[in-house]
Amino acid sequence: MKKSQLIEVLKSLSEREMKALSKYLASPYFDKRRGVMQLYEHIAAALRANDVAVLDKKHTYKKLFPNQAYKDVELRLIMSGLLRQVEGFLAMERYQQDDMAQNIYLAQSYRHRKLAKPFQQTLKNARRAQQKKLSYNTTIQFRQSLLHAEEYQFLLEENRQGERDLQAWHDAINHFFIAETLRQACIMLTHERVAEKDYNFLLLSDILKHIEAQPDLLEIPSINLYYHSYCTLKGTQNEEHFRQLKAGIIRYGTGFSQVELKEIYTLSINHCIRQNNKKEDLDFLHELLDLYKVGLTQDAFLENGFLSRWTYKNIVTAGLMLKEFEWVEGFIYEYESKLERRYRKDSFSYNLACLYYGKKQHDKAISQLHQVKFDDVFLNLNARNLLLKIYLELEEYEALDAHLNSFETFIRRKKINNLHRANYLNIIKLSRKIIQLNPHDKAAKTVLIKEIEGEKNPSTRAFLLDILGA
Repeated sequence: MKKSQLIEVLKSLSEREMKALSKYLASPYFDKRRGVMQLYEHIAAALRANDVAVLDKKHTYKKLFPNQAYKDVELRLIMSGLLRQVEGFLAMERYQQDDMAQNIYLAQSYRHRKLAKPFQQTLKNARRAQQKKLSYNTTIQFRQSLLHAEEYQFLLEENRQGERDLQAWHDAINHFFIAETLRQACIMLTHERVAEKDYNFLLLSDILKHIEAQPDLLEIPSINLYYHSYCTLKGTQNEEHFRQLKAGIIRYGTGFSQVELKEIYTLSINHCIRQNNKKEDLDFLHELLDLYKVGLTQDAFLENGFLSRWTYKNIVTAGLMLKEFEWVEGFIYEYESKLERRYRKDSFSYNLACLYYGKKQHDKAISQLHQVKFDDVFLNLNARNLLLKIYLELEEYEALDAHLNSFETFIRRKKINNLHRANYLNIIKLSRKIIQLNPHDKAAKTVLIKEIEGEKNPSTRAFLLDILGA
């Protein structure tokens, strides 16, 4: 029972949702199986007390039915009934947040009941609300097409001869199809590169030709951003498309849902990173930091009100690479409270250490790194790598030697993907060679420089070459 889907779902609820669910379950509107409400109260009390031990099946059944012998089938039926009610509650929560969906279903209901005035008023309210609410999601055209469909069906059933805006209906569904096809093409193209898998992009070439022949389609924000995203990814005159994409993000970004906006930013940011790695061009670092700065103003990187610790780190890294120390320091402190509580202390200290390292304040950086026990494996790797760089720069070779041994042991003991494992082991190997290098042996130094020049990671390569003065 402790590992059941029911318990997993209930664990995910906030305190507000738990209270709302209690009211939902208590409603006489639902025909509930005996024991459903009691089971919920028992589970809720256990979760609040963090006492999962009492969620044993037999203990729970005795709590519900103290004078009956344990019946596994009956408990399973009660659990299933409660799960269905919880799922209904979750669906209702989402429905209540979606005014457009409510209006569509309400219009449909009025149409079925042949209530003309309420039906027309609902359509009017829905369209007025849509105009007031800035929304450019790909689904907005689809929702508009559903309203047009309801209006068409109503006029047909009422045998009314009024004007039917069939062109608007046709345009809405086609604009949705074009935007959503482009969006999916971007997702599939990105996945192709990662998974080395070929996809069949049905009708995409026809859509691209249609946009080229009818460029006014780019006035529709969702089509505009996904078209330029696709062309940027594909490499078709990508810098001009990237500039258009960035301009579109700044202009239209706040009108997209957080999910879609994050997708668009991710595509743009990854393009900047690829181009910077390819050309080692600071222009793309400036573009990258600009995107992060605009995205922060649009809350593009928040998920449930929190900023990912990895996005936090990536933004700091971009700022430090451009030596924007004052802005980075302000960001680190301003967004500390936006980090999830369980990662907050470690992430804050690590990124503050990175800032001090960037400003060549090595003692402060080491102090920050020694303050915190890094429980997260990847943050631990980053912290160890930063300490490696500090010891190398300070030529603290005795401390570095001990650190490299500890670092290597950590890597070999932890579950780390092969690419990261190989990268860090290579850094350790090259660092050892630098320690062992005779500074007066020019031939050996030349050989080591050539080996480092073959390092695939551009930041590691640049750092180690700088250490050797190459």
